[in-house]
Amino acid sequence: MIAIITGDIINSRKVNSETWLPKLKEYLSEHIIEQEKWEIYRGDSFQIEVATEKALEIVLSIKALIKSNSKTDVRMSIGIGEKNFNGAKVTESNGTAYVNSGESFEKIKNSSLILKSPNEEFDKYFNPMLKLISFIANNWKPVTAETILFALNNRNLMQKEIAEKLSKDKTTINKALKRGGYEEIVEIINLYSKETQQWEN
Repeated sequence: MIAIITGDIINSRKVNSETWLPKLKEYLSEHIIEQEKWEIYRGDSFQIEVATEKALEIVLSIKALIKSNSKTDVRMSIGIGEKNFNGAKVTESNGTAYVNSGESFEKIKNSSLILKSPNEEFDKYFNPMLKLISFIANNWKPVTAETILFALNNRNLMQKEIAEKLSKDKTTINKALKRGGYEEIVEIINLYSKETQQWEN
């Protein structure tokens, strides 16, 4: 079982792609080692294949990355399922994970995060949480988004260490993480990972 993330940049025509595209490419190159597992296409859309249990953390890291610029935002869907055909590019592969990702992406309305899996109860349980996370994340200011992105990618570091790495005061880091709902979001990421890992057993 795999997860397929489908996303696009909101109001991409109103911003220069240089404000987000290089950063997104750099992030994907570092975190999705196999080049064929991610693709940016049509200028402002992307698709990524990831391990199911890592999907939510990656989605929220991308959200923080894009929100680190005040003029950009992103909407994404997570489709969980199988891969029945392995194409040369992620956009050329298919299977239930791809179908679920595409179908749920088409249903994004007032939220910017959604998921669809083979387990209807799981979807009913997690999608309201994603709506709440989406509501919080949509209001992240660039400084908050940058801090959350760094914290998500360095979850082993204490706030004091994060402050040192970012050359900021510990109080500033603490306030940014609290404003962004970081601790609550990490709890949901951990819950999602735990639940999806059980599917593999």
